[in-house]
Amino acid sequence: MTRTMYDGVDASRLPADAQLVAGYVDGAYAWSAADWARFPQSVKVRIAVFSSTNDGEVLDVEPGNATPAESVDWVLMRRRAGVDPTVYMNTSTWPTVRSEFSARKVAEPHYWVAQYDGIATLPAGAVAKQYYNNNQAGYDLSVVADYWPGVDPASGTTFGASLRRNDMHVDLKPNTPVVFTNPAAVLGGTSTMLLASDFGDATVRVATFSFKQHAWTVVEHTVTANGGAVSLSLPADTNKVSVNVTAGNAPVGLDVLA
Repeated sequence: MTRTMYDGVDASRLPADAQLVAGYVDGAYAWSAADWARFPQSVKVRIAVFSSTNDGEVLDVEPGNATPAESVDWVLMRRRAGVDPTVYMNTSTWPTVRSEFSARKVAEPHYWVAQYDGIATLPAGAVAKQYYNNNQAGYDLSVVADYWPGVDPASGTTFGASLRRNDMHVDLKPNTPVVFTNPAAVLGGTSTMLLASDFGDATVRVATFSFKQHAWTVVEHTVTANGGAVSLSLPADTNKVSVNVTAGNAPVGLDVLA
């Protein structure tokens, strides 16, 4: 089963009752709050065009916007912010983007590809495909999977957004790794990992394994005693997590909410 998504630089040209709408969070065509408000019932997909923008669910990779190499840094940044990101590019650029992730040994994001062939069919490995462009009407059309991770609410989750259960608490000690199985891999939803310190600053190395991508992602996070907890999303395809304090002598509290 698939859905239809409209996107364009002018929000007023898109139908207000669209299933999904995509617009920009930065750049010359950034949508205003009023633009987004035109679509109260639509699933909203927010696109960043600059790799330095720590916002949005999708990065636009095309000439004049982000580059394939920059997409890796943006994906890592958005994952640190707790987002399950997607990269958009045309099908001819897709292999280049994928090779950048492979070269840096970073788990690939979701992909929204563009190929204006008029065929509303998803290619293997893509969550959305932009298949139709109509400059006169002022919008593009994409076919979208029934479930888009990072855009749609987590499927199968057993707890509402306002109620999360604490499934685990551990006080991490420096240079003593903690390895655990992500509860989301069992529950079918998304877990959230929190890292916090009350007694000093620390650097925490987090390694996650995606059985969907068959790859590890390793990211270091700075946890400060004067700041809030670092929040990390653990998607349902993340089944193993390794956490280790690599710098600093302060104990760091690790909590997993499901």
